[in-house]
Amino acid sequence: MRATSLAALAGAALLGATVVTATSAAADSPAPHVERVERAVADDAERSLALRSAVSANGNLRLSGGDRYETAAEISNLMWEPDTTAAVYLASGTSFPDALAMAPSTGLLGPLLLTERDHLPAATRAELQRLRPCYVVVAGGTASVSDAVFADAEQYADPTGCDA
Repeated sequence: MRATSLAALAGAALLGATVVTATSAAADSPAPHVERVERAVADDAERSLALRSAVSANGNLRLSGGDRYETAAEISNLMWEPDTTAAVYLASGTSFPDALAMAPSTGLLGPLLLTERDHLPAATRAELQRLRPCYVVVAGGTASVSDAVFADAEQYADPTGCDA
């Protein structure tokens, strides 16, 4: 029952995407049959990023993007809705200890997104814009995430509409 519900949830979430195409594996191929999903995420009105995910015939998911930042945004996009996210957790995408330490501590209040030290990646920025969280929580010191990136990210947070 739980697996069926998860598969239905994942399928429903992915069917809302912009483009769905089916791929097929040869009969003797070990590769699973999957449905590919491509979704565009706006980025500063300059360009869009194609984020890719797949659902196997058994309902298992592969969530992916062009890089680790896009993958984190894709996971967030599947799991979190705008104006319902209490917090977005931000950690370095180049030094994983902060992200690994933060992930179990999010308490299902919001997604863990990745950033570069001195630059907020386009996929992360687009996801922050989409979610409009109450708060941004940065893991690590300024050696991991600069104060400028912290300030850039927190401009997308708005605690005024959130319950205390």
